[in-house]
Amino acid sequence: MNRPGAVFGMPRDVLMLLSAAALMSAAGNIFSSIMPDFLHNVLHVSGEVRGMLEMPRELPGFLQVLFLSLLAGMARTRATALTMAVSVVSFLGLALLGGSFPFFVAFMILWSAGMHTFVPLRDALAMDLASGDRRGVILGNVGASRSLGLIMGTALVTITTETLGVGFSGAFIAGAIVLAAGTVFCLAIRHPAGRKPEGPPVRFVVKRKYRLYYILAVLFGARKQIFLTFAPWLLVSSYGQTASGLALAMGISAGLGLFSKPLFGSLIDKFGEKRVLTWESLLVAAMCIGYAIAPGLLGPVAAVFVLYGLYVLDELLFSLAMARTTYLSRIAECREDIVPTLGLGGTFDHAISMTVPAAAGLLWAGAGPPSVFLLAAVVALVNLFFVRRMEPGC
Repeated sequence: MNRPGAVFGMPRDVLMLLSAAALMSAAGNIFSSIMPDFLHNVLHVSGEVRGMLEMPRELPGFLQVLFLSLLAGMARTRATALTMAVSVVSFLGLALLGGSFPFFVAFMILWSAGMHTFVPLRDALAMDLASGDRRGVILGNVGASRSLGLIMGTALVTITTETLGVGFSGAFIAGAIVLAAGTVFCLAIRHPAGRKPEGPPVRFVVKRKYRLYYILAVLFGARKQIFLTFAPWLLVSSYGQTASGLALAMGISAGLGLFSKPLFGSLIDKFGEKRVLTWESLLVAAMCIGYAIAPGLLGPVAAVFVLYGLYVLDELLFSLAMARTTYLSRIAECREDIVPTLGLGGTFDHAISMTVPAAAGLLWAGAGPPSVFLLAAVVALVNLFFVRRMEPGC
């Protein structure tokens, strides 16, 4: 029998949050799928400029702790809705004015601000809604909803660019529509009883106890951004792949993620973050080495097949970032520390994300694409060194 307030056997507020997360993810897939193709074939930017663009794109992530501090006095449900509303404006701007490089950069930054602020608020709200000690399970469900959103985004890119032929502007308008729906879902969430903070809002937290979390955030930012920036760029610039192909790969990974992400969440609860992140570090290192050597060892058709396979694997492994969040939640001295610490971790993450791609773009131009992915593999192994210093959770 369903509990009062449950929909399809799931608590109503959890369902609202999962729906909003799915719609934000759909918009993210639209942007990520279109961006390499748009930059290469519409704005005609070079590889060096592509790397440099990550600095303004990741600037809002660097300022994440500031944005979260400004929202600290607002209910998390309303703050989350506000981030989605900002994202609606960004997609409308990209649709109407994105053909101009300065306007593209401006609305890209606005989109980045909404998305980067949404993520820690979403995860904190999910853990507020979690029952008992099941942080991994609910974040796994958030990951599954994100995968569902990626499938939706894939469908929207395909329909708008291939079936309807309305081009990039039509895809951005579709993204604005789903983000508007997500805003409504966020406003419908009721904050859990007994979970509202007392006293003045906590805006900034810097504690020695969380130093390992900060280090892992920095290393994650470096590895993540190298791969997110240059894996699709290699497929577009060297193998002629398009937005629809990248969206299809993301859609495949999303289909797999519907099952793998809840499983990952359960594994985190069962085995602890240390063991799960150890395997993640090893797999990421192997994946990056594969991206470095596949183009030189394989013919064009086989290389594209392998590179897309590794691209899908990276999306699945990316969801294990939830283990860092549950680790912080487990060691936090109080609940009010979580959002500002997630924000500071995001700032450290993006301080690296802003600078590493620019340097990697120069490395790409000077030493060739394999050197960039070998650098990412080294970062993954350094991450492994620090993961092994985590306190076991089980």
